[in-house]
Amino acid sequence: MTEGEAAALGEQVFCDDELGLAWRVIDRLPEALALNRINARNEAVLRALAMLEEHDETRSDAGERAEIHRLEGKLNLVLELLSELVRERQEGSVVQPVRFNALGLCWNVADPQDHDALLEVECFALPAWPVPLRLYARCISCSFSDGSWRLCSRFEGMTPGVSEWLEKLAFRRHRRAIALQRKRG
Repeated sequence: MTEGEAAALGEQVFCDDELGLAWRVIDRLPEALALNRINARNEAVLRALAMLEEHDETRSDAGERAEIHRLEGKLNLVLELLSELVRERQEGSVVQPVRFNALGLCWNVADPQDHDALLEVECFALPAWPVPLRLYARCISCSFSDGSWRLCSRFEGMTPGVSEWLEKLAFRRHRRAIALQRKRG
């Protein structure tokens, strides 16, 4: 972990993942009412994502499990078709390696960014799912290493609910990555 990543992510569990990401520099956070709507939508997206990624069938009987899998298959197909349609119209979002948690986000960029720049980040937490999180982050470091610029940012304007669900997402993905490593090793 670099010094900038440590400053952005703190000592919390973080996740290394590949996410769709589009971002731009902005002058200021949205007005309070708009920011509240954005946070409410982000929380709804994170809740729905949790339901897509994790479902508990421990108390279901075989018939219920079969029905759930059939419905899940249909839902996945609809999401894939919708994703393809949206992806055709979408510009600027690139799937790339990121490191994130509920405090911040770090990724590689082509050009250096100013320290303290305010960023609006659209983050596709599930690249196949065309629904982005809209997050605001402050650039706390942008350093050159291994041929690219590493931008590390700290989230701003996020409600506790969004932060909690983002923390759950990072933890779930971190746990899944460790399980895969153990399985391979």
